[in-house]
Formats: sequence, C-alpha cells, structure tokens
Amino acid sequence: MGTITIYNEIQNALAHGEKVVIATVVKTMGAAPCPIGSKALVHMDGSMYGSFAGPQTDGKVAQEALKILQAGQPASAHIHLDADKGEAVGSCGATLEVFFEILRPEPRLIIAGAGYVAQALSHLTARLDFRIIVVDDRRDLAEAKAFDPQVTINFGDIPGTIRTLEPDEASWIVIVTRGHNLDKDALRAALATRAAYIGMIGSPSKVKRIFRELLDEGIPQERLAQVHAPIGLDLGAETPDEIALSIAAEIIMLRKNASGAPLKTMHHLLTETLRDGAS
Repeated sequence: MGTITIYNEIQNALAHGEKVVIATVVKTMGAAPCPIGSKALVHMDGSMYGSFAGPQTDGKVAQEALKILQAGQPASAHIHLDADKGEAVGSCGATLEVFFEILRPEPRLIIAGAGYVAQALSHLTARLDFRIIVVDDRRDLAEAKAFDPQVTINFGDIPGTIRTLEPDEASWIVIVTRGHNLDKDALRAALATRAAYIGMIGSPSKVKRIFRELLDEGIPQERLAQVHAPIGLDLGAETPDEIALSIAAEIIMLRKNASGAPLKTMHHLLTETLRDGAS
C-alpha cells in the first residue's frame, strides 16, 4: 500500500462526509515489523485501511483510534506487539508509539429553497468554510448568477434531494422554502438525517403548527426540540439580507460554542468578577 493510495482513501472518506483517524507510527521499541512513519486509516466503523503488523495489533490500533475519535482530540498511545502472536520480528516483542490524528470533512451548508433569503445567505456564508448546496425545484428562480460562484445548485424535489444528499454530522441544513407545506416536508426529511444543525424559517405560530403536525405523525418531541425554529438570532431582522445575517450569526455562534451575549455585557461581567475578587 503506497502513500498516494492511502491519501486517496482519506480524500474519498472526507468527500463522503466521514470523520476518520490517521494513525502514524512515531517511535518503535524492540523488533517492530513496521518503520517509523508508517500510516493507517481507521474509519468510524472501526475498519482499517493499511496495516502495521497483523490482525491482533491492527485490532488494538483500531480500538484506540475509536477512543480518540470519541474523545475528539488527537493523542498518542503505545501499542504492544506480542511475540507469541507472531506479529513482532523478534522473540521479545515490540512496542509502537502511535500518534492518532482526527480528520474532519469540510462542513456542508444545505439551503432548502432558492429565494431571496437563500441568495443572501449564500453570499454571507461563502467565506465561512462551508461547501454550500442550494436545493430547489424551480429552475427559473435558482439561477447561478443569483448565488455566490462557489455555490452548488441542485434542482429537484426538495425533500427527496435532502434525503439523497445524506446529511451527516458535518452537515448544516437551513430550510427557507416558499411555503408551509414545503417547509414541513423539508423538515421531515431533514429530521431523518444525522445533520448537526437543522433550522427552519417562519413565525412562531407557523413553527408551532408544523411541529404539532409532525408530532401527530409520530416524530418525537425530543427530536423536534433540537430544531432551531424560528431560525436565527433576534436582531429585529425584516429584509432578506437582515434575516440572512441573523441566520449566519446563529450558525457562527453554534460552530464556535459561543453564548451569543453582547460583548459589552461579557466585559461588564468580567469587570465585576475582577472587582469582587480584589475586594
């Protein structure tokens, strides 16, 4: 297995929205069967592309990689090779120091609807490291010139296209279609995915009505509670550009795990804390 081949495998996994772990041998002790710099790719299901020794050792590597993946932070670990299993070169066994690095796919922003809010949002988020996909069934409205050049436009049935795109943990879905029923259908499709974020435009009364209808269909209340609706932060937004700004602000806030509180308020709280600590 060559270096180019494993990098092709990495690119393929990331292109499909999968987080992966790259395991690299950074130090060897004893009669190790693989040199420093050897790499292997561990998928989310524990399957491994590449090998450091044999099934026993590779199983330990994969198990450790899944722990790293769950923790969410890169780390090193020592993997012992038992000579009795025939996976070390000599009779005394060996130990590998392996560095585990998590690679995450570039997040996707899937915008359901191609109206004015969608157009404004695509321009605002085009520089926020998203792969932006706009979905609509109206070819005459979803013209490429109305969107940022980096945007991919998918024509077709909106709920069906959302399902076809298979949103995952690296996907964010914004629902801004042209009507109540289509919003509901798009939301139903989105809720069946693993999207990291689902937001839907609409007044509180419209959102409440759609939620009630989906509850009656059997969608759990806990799942609906995860939907950001009405979408966006309270900026008093009225125009499409202002609404798009409120949506983009909420997305940034959530991506950064921020509070959304005014910085002035945060400054006052810090000043009061320092003052109390000095007294």
